[in-house]
Amino acid sequence: MKKIKILVAFILILMLSQSLMAQKEPSHKFLLSGYGFTNLEIEGDHPAQFEIGFNPIFLWSINKNILFESELEFEIEDNSTVVVLEYAQILYIANSYMTFGAGKFLSPNNIFAERYHPAWINKLPNMPLGLSGHSGAQLVAGTQVGLQVRSGIPVGSTKIVYALYVSNGPSLNIDESDLDTLGGDFHKINNPNNEGGEGGHDAAATGTLSFNNIPDNNSNKGIGGRIGFILFPELEIGYGFETARVGTDDTEYSDVRSFTNILDLSYVQDIKSLAGKLDVRSQVTLLNIDNPGIALLNYENNSTAWYAQLAYQPYYLESSFFKNLEFVARYDQINLPQEAELNTDQKRITVGLNYWLNHSTVVKFAYGNTISEHEDESESESTFIFQIAMGF
Repeated sequence: MKKIKILVAFILILMLSQSLMAQKEPSHKFLLSGYGFTNLEIEGDHPAQFEIGFNPIFLWSINKNILFESELEFEIEDNSTVVVLEYAQILYIANSYMTFGAGKFLSPNNIFAERYHPAWINKLPNMPLGLSGHSGAQLVAGTQVGLQVRSGIPVGSTKIVYALYVSNGPSLNIDESDLDTLGGDFHKINNPNNEGGEGGHDAAATGTLSFNNIPDNNSNKGIGGRIGFILFPELEIGYGFETARVGTDDTEYSDVRSFTNILDLSYVQDIKSLAGKLDVRSQVTLLNIDNPGIALLNYENNSTAWYAQLAYQPYYLESSFFKNLEFVARYDQINLPQEAELNTDQKRITVGLNYWLNHSTVVKFAYGNTISEHEDESESESTFIFQIAMGF
């Protein structure tokens, strides 16, 4: 509690100092933005759980070329408040076609993480499979720590957007208890506390990747990016990638590399014949981790996750109630290597009904059914989620 009071006081002092600086230097500008949400989740036979989150976003404009942005996440875990630095980066606008960034930033190769993950923007109250440690195996990073360059280039009536980055990259998870079982002279492997997922929400399984790679576990850096084609204002398709050496230096796995391919599509169109807006989103993630041919990883370590989502809001209707409704349906799936320690495939269908109180405040009701397949067994589980989210 004391740490939270100190943090709040720091934020207030920072805002006041920025206000005073802005009076002396007109080019200085400060904006406090962000979002908050409350969830009620009922999953299978588990007790119903309330969750809450608050994500303030701080934006500074030093002048027309130098910017700074940062987001904090406040969550309650184990009866205490946890504060996480979601991202913080300095941006320099070199010209109309090139902007440089340095720090921790939303992963540019993953359109969902960069654009759609905030609670009031995400059409459903949970994230697609494979894109978050909150929902099992995670195949792609939500954030990167490093340097990036990005912008857009007009090409006739279309536009190409691009982003390239160099970062710490992910690290390979090896459970040391498995090494002890096998015996032999193994070196200490990264992730000794067996914490996986972005934010450490799930235990790490051998053969998966950890995206909390600070400090970096090897001398190599990850390289990735995305190129998007805006064929016309309503349609964008893109390709993202990342390549990195993920094994820890001075271990038997030091040469293991990963390569990620990501394909995405976004289509948003007002259709008056349907009296509303159609929103289509999809993303496919393909992750390949090298087979070093040695203990624990002697198999083809290839994973796939994808989702397709359709949303419709009839806001051309005259009824003030029905025009604020939004109908959402999503199918997502993740397939993991059969020989891996974590090899449970999942398929999920989720349907949702949203009601928009205003342009940035939404009430969501969602029902999802997940089928988990492990070897010759399958299990079905239903989940109900209620969420209130607000962007500001």
